[in-house]
Amino acid sequence: MHSRDILKFYLLLFFVACFENKPKAEYSKPVTETILQQDNRKFEKYPAQYELQDSIHLTHIKNEFYRNQFGFLYEKTTAQREFNGQLKDVEYFNGVISQEIDPNSFQQIGGSWFAKDLKSIYYSRPTSGGREIIKVEHADVNTFKIIDGNYKYAVDKGNFFNATEKIEGFIPLKTEQIKDKEGKVIELKMKNKKLDLEP
Repeated sequence: MHSRDILKFYLLLFFVACFENKPKAEYSKPVTETILQQDNRKFEKYPAQYELQDSIHLTHIKNEFYRNQFGFLYEKTTAQREFNGQLKDVEYFNGVISQEIDPNSFQQIGGSWFAKDLKSIYYSRPTSGGREIIKVEHADVNTFKIIDGNYKYAVDKGNFFNATEKIEGFIPLKTEQIKDKEGKVIELKMKNKKLDLEP
């Protein structure tokens, strides 16, 4: 083999190697988070709400929960809207809710504004814009319970809660829950600290 042929052979190998490696480097698939960050169709894929007549775009999961074709979760709820100067109740599908909800195990807790599924606690209350469902961070599902006579105060093994917020400075096992004549807890007391619970 002549030196010129050897040179051609090596050049051919070089170009083949370049074309084989280029697609791997340039066309590797980004991770899901990167796709979402670069997704210019976010609103189209995950709109904040659907009107009742748009239910054709949703799949019923359980009770009032639905998902769209991209897996985004919605709750069928009622909101007040103005028509000709008057407020009327209108049903629609609300997507401004925690996307961590497990629809199959989600349930309200007693007569409170709290709810739970198998893994998490949620603050779930009615508003004029429809039901609000927000995850309560750091709440323990297994020990979480409503404070007697209240609808937005709760306690678990480590913390007291006012709606979605932890009540700082009170340790459940060291805190006395002061009740009124009807058995409703109206005050938390620990050593020299006191906290009046709002009615």
